[in-house]
Amino acid sequence: MNHRQKGRLLLGGQYAGLTLWLIIALLPPVILLAAAFNETAMFRSPLALLTLRDFTLNNFATAFSAGDFWFYFRNSLIISVAAVIISVVVCVPMAYGLNKLRPRVRGALSFAVLAMRFLPHVVLALPLFLIFVDIGLSGSRVGLLLAHLAIHIPFAVWMMVGFFENVPKEMEEAAIVDGCGPWKLFWSISLPVVRPGLNALAILVFIMSWNEYLFALFLAGSDAQPLTVGITRFMGGVEAGAQYGVIAAYASLIVLPVIIFALLANRYIVSGMTAGAVKG
Repeated sequence: MNHRQKGRLLLGGQYAGLTLWLIIALLPPVILLAAAFNETAMFRSPLALLTLRDFTLNNFATAFSAGDFWFYFRNSLIISVAAVIISVVVCVPMAYGLNKLRPRVRGALSFAVLAMRFLPHVVLALPLFLIFVDIGLSGSRVGLLLAHLAIHIPFAVWMMVGFFENVPKEMEEAAIVDGCGPWKLFWSISLPVVRPGLNALAILVFIMSWNEYLFALFLAGSDAQPLTVGITRFMGGVEAGAQYGVIAAYASLIVLPVIIFALLANRYIVSGMTAGAVKG
């Protein structure tokens, strides 16, 4: 076997591996979507679901009517968008300020900020609930938003510090020589350079807030519950069984906006992560 044949065989093996990985990765969401269009999703095997033998749209109708989809959708959208705006406004200047400290101090403070992200959400849920009860935010959207920010801000600051480290020092020094003040240096010089990272940060924070479940389950009242909690009303109980077809339809509706958003913003995520991975 010559070198060219070995190269073709290796390339074919890579394509085969990628195809297998793609099938495995796509199979769960495809089965979920198929279950959403079947009346008897609980009693069907995955392959039988794909045939759509008992095709129906009733699961989606039930998700919208009995599931109050638009009510929960509004809560999810408000909390996720607010989390993005506040995270960007708070974390970008904070990360810029940390980047101006000495490397040893910057590293210690960045690790201290990021350490909050190491804690499991369940560890924070009960203390936050007790605090919110004392200050009157229990069960409110504001309380749930603050809980989201408690986990988003450490991640966002740590992420943006890495992007600000890639701003060329020569560019900032030249701006200072030209009489650029601290605010203008941040707004006109550094911020445009880290804009790809800023886009990636906003997208990631939105997706994390949209998909968050544990804080929503513990901290959100009936008027503040997002989609991730709304789906649980179809889980059933001791007497009533879970409505798997409706759950699949509801889950598909939850995931759909995130998929569309991720596809539209994919180039911003890739460019943002790539920009933060290479030292300027």
